[in-house]
Amino acid sequence: MSECWGVSIIVVNYNNAQFLAAAIDSALAQEYPLCEVVVVDDCSTDHSRAIISGYSGRIRYLLRDTNGGQVVAQDSAWPLARYPILIFLDSDDLLLPNAAATIAGLWTAETVKVQFPLATIDKTGRQLGHVAPKYPPNLDTAMLRAELLRTGGSPNSPGSGNAYSRALLERLRSDGAFDLENPRDYHMDAVLECNSPFYGEVTTLYDPLACYRIHDSNIYAMNAVENARFAMKCRTFELKVDYLARRCRQWGIAFDAAAARNDSIWLQECRLAAAKMGGNAAEEPIAVTLYRAIKACIGARLPTANRIFRIVWFMSIAGAPRPVARWLIEFRFVPSLRPAWFEPLLMKALGATGRARGQARRPLIGSGPALSETKRSD
Repeated sequence: MSECWGVSIIVVNYNNAQFLAAAIDSALAQEYPLCEVVVVDDCSTDHSRAIISGYSGRIRYLLRDTNGGQVVAQDSAWPLARYPILIFLDSDDLLLPNAAATIAGLWTAETVKVQFPLATIDKTGRQLGHVAPKYPPNLDTAMLRAELLRTGGSPNSPGSGNAYSRALLERLRSDGAFDLENPRDYHMDAVLECNSPFYGEVTTLYDPLACYRIHDSNIYAMNAVENARFAMKCRTFELKVDYLARRCRQWGIAFDAAAARNDSIWLQECRLAAAKMGGNAAEEPIAVTLYRAIKACIGARLPTANRIFRIVWFMSIAGAPRPVARWLIEFRFVPSLRPAWFEPLLMKALGATGRARGQARRPLIGSGPALSETKRSD
């Protein structure tokens, strides 16, 4: 049955020439016969286009004349896909060789999205021993819908950690889901996160099928703790909540945007970090943010140990001197700074699981440059 489901891998690039070839190679190296690779370049100013031309005959590509940002670039590229399953691969990330076969093997006519964790690598391709997100066990579509309506967010992966139904994107385009006033302010994976569970079934896998690269040019990945980054994350989440509110009005579904913001643990994390680091991103006193954070943790639909772990983190950040709080924030948000022993301990504390029921674990690809809660192509 899986042989009926072809996979189109769309590599989205803007000025990532140093990583682009590795991303394309990982897409071409899939252990699945019904695969194609499409590359969209969003008007790069480096030598990306020379690299793309070197793959002529092995890939199809779209070279945009103007830089439109991630959402516009991806929305212009996916209609070129020939197959019903789409993977949007950021040009600094990598797909593992079994990704397409694994996804196609469990795809059904009702599937609109498959999401999976990513293994974090550094700019050289070295694995950092960190896998994210850490999905709660037995996550299903109903749980994703409920969490979106409760908190404005759901357990989800960054862009390269998802596969989508081409039919889903066709439906979303026809009903105005991509009609955004300022597309650069949005991430395509966030737009699709808000829509997918309301259009069909979302399947969650628990072993990584791709690698997420952290490097100096990341816009959204954390490689340093800065107030401006947390302010940007807060703003991005607020925009997503506003977008979801508009969609819910269109669908006739009740959604309380203000309550969702208050119940979002992620937003409280970013607010508290921004407030503790100083600057004008703090919209309220730290004590008020801490109160909201603890209340959000108490009401969260998470295992008790998970909620306690998060409350302790919030209280530690709020009460610690700024240098200590900075270290704790780095430990939380910058995977490269964590010791190897911390990852399995965190998995246990959060009540997360490393694999789905009946899913076999496969080793990750090796490290090296040749293998080379979201990055944008603008």
